Amino acid sequence: MYSPKPDLLLVHSFPTNSVLLHGLTEFLSDYFTVHFVDLPGFHRDIPPLKWPITVEKFANYLDQKIADLNSDKYVVGGISFGFLVVNKAKLGKNCKAILAMEPFINTECLSIPFWKQRKYALIIGLMKLIHVLGAEDYIWKSKWFNEYLQRQSDYPAERVNIIIEHIDPKTFFSVAATLLNYRKRPKFHLLPHFLIGNFADTTINFDHVVEVFIKNLHELHIASEPIDHYPKTLTKEYFKTRISKEHISRILACIEG
Repeated sequence: MYSPKPDLLLVHSFPTNSVLLHGLTEFLSDYFTVHFVDLPGFHRDIPPLKWPITVEKFANYLDQKIADLNSDKYVVGGISFGFLVVNKAKLGKNCKAILAMEPFINTECLSIPFWKQRKYALIIGLMKLIHVLGAEDYIWKSKWFNEYLQRQSDYPAERVNIIIEHIDPKTFFSVAATLLNYRKRPKFHLLPHFLIGNFADTTINFDHVVEVFIKNLHELHIASEPIDHYPKTLTKEYFKTRISKEHISRILACIEG
């Protein structure tokens, strides 16, 4: 008997979108009907939020996308920053599980040495000044900023150009400042969670993340996958070698159960 693929609403990380993560969508589409949610300001076809830009407003946008889908059974996935948005959303009674992929919950989950913490504090202040001066567009389009993003992210020039082309500068600087200074404690949904990440990743303090998830959830499935936090390749083939079919099968079994 034909069994339709379950709906998966997928929320991207920062600073990415459906264009950059098309390889992940292609991989997951073998198992789910993927509905990629590009948040406002992260894709040139999705207008940015009105100021002030907040996580709560992104979560409301996700809830509207869920309502528009009108699915009787769906899963929501959030990648890094995307999980923060998912966790803030109301979701709904038809949501069967949450995929937390390399999840960002607050700054405590980051592995940041003290000297970098001081550096980030200065960056936050600079971003606020940039907004006051209304200089986001000027900086965004400058050659030196493009080169700066390439150096800091170690992304190829083509990927940085896509970021510059699609992402709204005010959204970029606002979300970056929020994430560098986000200390709120999460309130989790009472749903099965699949925590997916690379426990050897030095960007995230996974011991802390796992501790927080275990403390707050009744049903937690943990899958350690060798996914790079900032992969240099984002093809379907890359994700096929990084995410096991066994773990996907566990997720599908949970949904159908």
